[in-house]
Amino acid sequence: MPRYHVRNRHIPLRDEGLLELASDDLGARALLDELVGPPRDPGDCPVWSVPFSKESAFLRLINELQRKTSGQAPLSLRCRIIYDDEADSETALHSESAAPQEPEDEGWLPIEFLFAGVGRDRIVDLIANKRFTSHMQPVVQPNGTPIGYEFLLRPLPEQAPFRPAELFEAARESGLHSFLDREARLSAIRLASSHLPQGIKKFINFLPSSLYRPASCLEDTFRSIKEYGMDPRDFVFEVVETERLDNKKHLLDVFEAYRGEGIRLAMDDVGEKYATLDVMETLQPDYVKLDRKWVSGCHRDTEKMRHIDDILERVSRFHGVVLAEGVEDEGEWQYLRRAGIPLLQGYLFGRPSPVPVPAAVGIGR
Repeated sequence: MPRYHVRNRHIPLRDEGLLELASDDLGARALLDELVGPPRDPGDCPVWSVPFSKESAFLRLINELQRKTSGQAPLSLRCRIIYDDEADSETALHSESAAPQEPEDEGWLPIEFLFAGVGRDRIVDLIANKRFTSHMQPVVQPNGTPIGYEFLLRPLPEQAPFRPAELFEAARESGLHSFLDREARLSAIRLASSHLPQGIKKFINFLPSSLYRPASCLEDTFRSIKEYGMDPRDFVFEVVETERLDNKKHLLDVFEAYRGEGIRLAMDDVGEKYATLDVMETLQPDYVKLDRKWVSGCHRDTEKMRHIDDILERVSRFHGVVLAEGVEDEGEWQYLRRAGIPLLQGYLFGRPSPVPVPAAVGIGR
């Protein structure tokens, strides 16, 4: 039997399947004739079918439907997305608490669930037309020498501003976070190829939940790194702090896919929300990022000092590297140096920039 996409904010849309569209509204049917062509069955309940194997065709169609119906009353457009029954089950990706329910009405959903947006920006338009870029923030050694840069999603100069977290949150509601996450990764890789030489670390964020089948979902990422002639060992992919990390098997599969290509892994905000110390010790990332919460005023707070020492000791057990982020004060910097933190990041050393900039401070400068 066919497998239908279920609307669930934990489940990403796949990039291969069959999109079916239907409506009882004559205006909506005319629009589908215009954008898709004649329906599969022109009877009393016509259905328009659009097979897709690359996300671009799917996104372009949804973008046009959203654009042409913007500001109008809902046209009763329905859609369903059908996947090959041989595809991996979503239950392999998600915990029991997030397991999808059986779809009602044979998989049909209101088309509006795909019409996510932030402000006046349509998510599908941003992804399909690559209307974003990345800025780079230096990652430095204790003396202030940059050893790499983290890539952070930003709007293009001519675009209205957006908050990346809000953009991904809106995309998640429609299952579009898999497409957005992939394009953000590829954007960072393209920028890295233009600005950063071999040997400089490139830190790039990713959403594990977008990788429903890690090896195949990352093919474009690995191919892009190779096509640009870059060394995979220079890349560090970071699990973002907003992701649920309770499915350890899936996370281990994701880590294995990256590490099979020689890529390093990092965990963000360890000790906070989803990134528990237990998860850290299971995954044993190459880099562990210490959140700003523990960095701010650490030189004056004994509790924070104890936490920093604990993280350093735990990470040393699996030979990981601790990176303190959010360093904004020279007192914090000097304490973290004395504590033995090997890498630092924050406004004290440089803000995110469209081009790599030297660290703003450093010993001997």
